[in-house]
Amino acid sequence: MTVSGSRGEGRVVPLKTWILVAATFLPAFFAWAEDSPAQLIEQGHFKRAEALLRPQLQKNPGDPQTNYLMSRVDLAFRRVDVAIAHAEKAVAADGSNASYHGQLADALGSKTNDPKMGMFDKLSLAKRIRKEAEIALQLDPKNESANSDLLTFYLEAPGIAGGSKAKAKEIADRVTKIDPAQGYRLQLEIARKEERESDFETLARKAFEAEGSGSFEANLRLASFYLSRQPPNLTTAEKHSREALKIDPLRAGSYNVLANLLVSQKRWPELEGILADSERAIPDNLGPHYQAAKAILLSGDTQQMGRAESYFRKYLAQAPEGGQPSLAGAHWRLGLVLEKMGNKEQARTEIQAAVHLDPNLKAAQDDLKRLK
Repeated sequence: MTVSGSRGEGRVVPLKTWILVAATFLPAFFAWAEDSPAQLIEQGHFKRAEALLRPQLQKNPGDPQTNYLMSRVDLAFRRVDVAIAHAEKAVAADGSNASYHGQLADALGSKTNDPKMGMFDKLSLAKRIRKEAEIALQLDPKNESANSDLLTFYLEAPGIAGGSKAKAKEIADRVTKIDPAQGYRLQLEIARKEERESDFETLARKAFEAEGSGSFEANLRLASFYLSRQPPNLTTAEKHSREALKIDPLRAGSYNVLANLLVSQKRWPELEGILADSERAIPDNLGPHYQAAKAILLSGDTQQMGRAESYFRKYLAQAPEGGQPSLAGAHWRLGLVLEKMGNKEQARTEIQAAVHLDPNLKAAQDDLKRLK
């Protein structure tokens, strides 16, 4: 038995082929369909979560949980003002939920990165962030986003606005007693702020050991930590990124780390394999291709710039997943690759596209002036 092609193409596809295709892709499709929006968000599948949340929000626009989850999606896609509005609706509907207050603090924190905001507006916003984080922690002392937001407030705010390194350390000490893994991560934030590099690895390993080797997040955090070291510990980074991949092959983070370290070691066939694996597992998130292309660009390996170009172009062929680099950033870096390949005119076109998409991307603006 055969199935004819569509639109009179005359293609004849054996039924066996359709069965094999269905066997390959349908289980994953139905697995995604069964996941709740909250589960999808935790795994970084913001596009899929949004597709489920939109009709729920239309049906019940005042539902606090839907607004809370939609705020997380909006924040991942850098829709900061909309994220704040949804978080505010969640808090207004149910002020007794720590996660809602914590999400509002997160969204407000992202607003402070707006280059159009003046210093006084940022200080006013910082006070509001502190208030929401404190309410969240009164309701749930383990709320991680609120603890992190409050710690950042105390570390970053000037003393006249309430900043205090001593209070930041009090938070980290308190949390370490009730949630060691989270507490050590907060201690690591403080150590980084104070540039106590000798403490970095100890605290990173303590956080990993407290969380457990069976955790995707714990392995990914440790892999990212060792990849970011100077010089990077590529062996340990690879060990933990592959362990994270084994635990959950449907998340992009482990592929991102592997893409970076495989480029740094010029393991090109393995890089092609891991990118193919990531695309099969997560076809709507091409972040690993971006990371591989960026790593090649930063390496300065002129012989591989064509590879970087193809990866960037692939990334630009679809809308980015939430939490992944913007299209503006991809156009800008593609322009830099083309410049290194001697294609100055094409480079200028790509960087112009980046500036058009994001007028606040100063690095792209500077490069555009340089290429004129």
